[in-house]
Parts: sequence; structure tokens; C-alpha cells
Amino acid sequence: YTYSVGASETELKELNDKIELKSNNLDIKKKELDIIVAETIKEEEELVKKAEEIEDEIEPKLLTAYKRIRSSYRNGLAVVNVEREACGGCFGKIPPQSQAEIKLKKKITTCEHCGRILVDVIENDSDEDFIPASAM
Repeated sequence: YTYSVGASETELKELNDKIELKSNNLDIKKKELDIIVAETIKEEEELVKKAEEIEDEIEPKLLTAYKRIRSSYRNGLAVVNVEREACGGCFGKIPPQSQAEIKLKKKITTCEHCGRILVDVIENDSDEDFIPASAM
């Protein structure tokens, strides 16, 4: 019995050391995460302000549909890329005719499976391909 008690005490000490190490790593990671969250909060506030300014230029019907789509999905994606002939949200296959319409950018095309708005390529900070709601 003394042997098993000694072995158990040794194992307990090793496990406590591992817990302490993991706890220290967790504290470091939490601090890093707090820094990242602080940086992204500023960025998010700027983007929300910019979105509110742009909302005035969009047709109310389209804006309502966009907000409905966005709120109905866990990840909040309402506008997704078409990647490898599939929807970037649900990964359902997009028919060739719909792909051609998406590339022309003449009208808003939605996925027939999930209802998300499909775009050919999402470009960052580019207003060149921006189509005002009144033109649609």
C-alpha cells in the first residue's frame, strides 16, 4: 500500500505541475486576446458608423431584407462569395446561369438554398463596383 500511495502522490504532483503550467499559458493567452479585442472594438465602431451613414442611401426594402438575412444566420454573413461554383455560406451548388448573372452585377442574386446574397468577389474598400440601390 505504501508503494501505491507514493506512486499516487508522485502522479498527483506531476498533474498539479501540468495544471499550473496550463494555467499560466491560459493567463498569457487571455491577455493577448484582451489586446486583440480592444483593437477590434475600435475598428468595429468605425465600421458600424460607416454602415449607418450608408444605410440612408439604400432602398428600405433591400435594407430590411439584408438585416433579416443577416440576423437569421449564426455567423451573421448575409453577403457571400461564390467559390468553386458554390455558395460561400451553405456551400450549395450555384447553377451556371446564376453564376453568369452574378458576374454581370446587374441585379441582386440570392442563393436558392440559403437565401444569402451572392457576389462574385468581395473587394475591400472599393467603391468602383458599388451599385446604388436606386439603380437596381
